Amino acid sequence: MFERRILRGLMLAMALALVVALLPTLALANKGNPPSGPGTDAVGHTTINGNPLTIHVAADTSIQVFYAGQSAGQVWPSDFDEADSGGFAWLVVPDVGVRVWGPDFANHDSTAANVVIPWFPVAQVTMGTGTAADPWWVQTTVGGDIYTVQQWVRYVNGDDCFTVAYLINDFEMGLGWDVPVTFFHAADLYVDGADDGFGYHDASTGAVGAWNQPRDFLEYLVPLTTANGLPMPPASHYQEADFHTIWDNIGTGPLSPGPGFNDTIRTDLHDSGCGLQWNLAFPGVPPPGNFVELALDWCFLEVEEPEFVPEPGSVMLLAGGLMGLAGYAGLRVRKR
Repeated sequence: MFERRILRGLMLAMALALVVALLPTLALANKGNPPSGPGTDAVGHTTINGNPLTIHVAADTSIQVFYAGQSAGQVWPSDFDEADSGGFAWLVVPDVGVRVWGPDFANHDSTAANVVIPWFPVAQVTMGTGTAADPWWVQTTVGGDIYTVQQWVRYVNGDDCFTVAYLINDFEMGLGWDVPVTFFHAADLYVDGADDGFGYHDASTGAVGAWNQPRDFLEYLVPLTTANGLPMPPASHYQEADFHTIWDNIGTGPLSPGPGFNDTIRTDLHDSGCGLQWNLAFPGVPPPGNFVELALDWCFLEVEEPEFVPEPGSVMLLAGGLMGLAGYAGLRVRKR
């Protein structure tokens, strides 16, 4: 146990030293001239070549999505395979405190995100054929101090949504007491080939995201309460805002958790980002049962030009399907 804690401390110290060294080059970006990390391509990614979605799942939990053959990705930076999105966590480190973990943006070719402690890559596995009976799966495992995170990306060819699920495991602290963990899934959106959009939220499903400027294309995240037949915890909070507000509310640095998401959206035209937040606690049982999990759908909706523009949040969506109309006349899914 003593040797393990020494090793854990050294790994954390090395990660923090790397982050601090990169702070000058990875400060908050001007989107017109985003800073670049070292560009070593050390992260790497696995591609799901589907239709209409092509999904690039990086080894650090970040995700880029290309829709229906578009050359621009739906996440900033739109011309790179590894993008500003993924899973983030506030994790308790014994004798240290709460630290902010997330994707290894420093080793992306370009980024406009804040610096956090990068997940340690462990493994990435692919499976499936893309059918409803045998979906494509990409399992990405990363580590953060005494914790491991498994990300599962699931896609059925032809769908306008894909599922992202996370399992966060604590292998040491199953001692009969609850340890809090706050988890985020967030993205700097690049909706339908443009960096600016209008915020969207549907209270009936918890969906959050953004319309493009003409309001004929919608990109959004939906928290799931069931996945693969298993119950999942509801999201605790959501937010859609200018991209830098999303990153600041997760954390302004590896040692500085932000305030979290505040259940708001912006209805003016702006450089949109969005995310979901789960406030959870490990159950405090012996390993390997000391884990929490959550899931969401990441969806894209293309529609005909409406006869008039709705109020934000007036279209009810559930997992990519159009469930009802409110504020639109003659709204139809556009044929690709």
